[in-house]
Amino acid sequence: MDGVRLADRLAYGAGCAARRTGFLHDAYRPEGPEAPLGLDKRFLRLCVAFVLPGGSVTAPSGLGIPFRQAWADWSYLRAGDYLAGPEGTVFVAAIEPPKPMLVVMTNAVVSLVRPEAPVLAGLNGYGAVLPGTQRPLLAGFPASLLVGGMGDRTRAGLPDNTKVPGFSALLPVVADAQPHVADILSTARGERFIVTAVERLDAVWRFSLVQEVG
Repeated sequence: MDGVRLADRLAYGAGCAARRTGFLHDAYRPEGPEAPLGLDKRFLRLCVAFVLPGGSVTAPSGLGIPFRQAWADWSYLRAGDYLAGPEGTVFVAAIEPPKPMLVVMTNAVVSLVRPEAPVLAGLNGYGAVLPGTQRPLLAGFPASLLVGGMGDRTRAGLPDNTKVPGFSALLPVVADAQPHVADILSTARGERFIVTAVERLDAVWRFSLVQEVG
């Protein structure tokens, strides 16, 4: 048996296991920078079963750990696809047969914009970021958003000032989008964050963020 046939048989077996122990999920494939879970992006319904990253099913999931192993017939899927079902929405981070899929549990819906300076000749009366000077990069992407990173001190810099919260975000790589430091990430809950670092890990973007405070 060659490697291709072995991978196909393993995917079929994972699908059989998921039908016994998992739940039905809708699979979505983002096309473009907007609305990755739109009905026009849905291409499949399949059973998926999640276990802890180490493969254990004897303990509950730890808080703040977004990664899961996923058992499903991954021959129909690829990294960057979303799976939405009764256990929430995840995106596929890696498919590396014969290992099970690695997925990321999401807890926020985020958008990304790039502030751009006014281009009018002469003096501009106001130089802060305005909606009209923001270029949309991504809109409506489920992501993992967790507290983490260094944060930063408030602008006053006094000894008793607390730090501005630091966060990290994970979301799938989107073709033709190039996030940069200083882009602005916002959530459907109205939170706003400044991107302080961007790292690409195969099919996943990892952002370091500082939360914007009033």
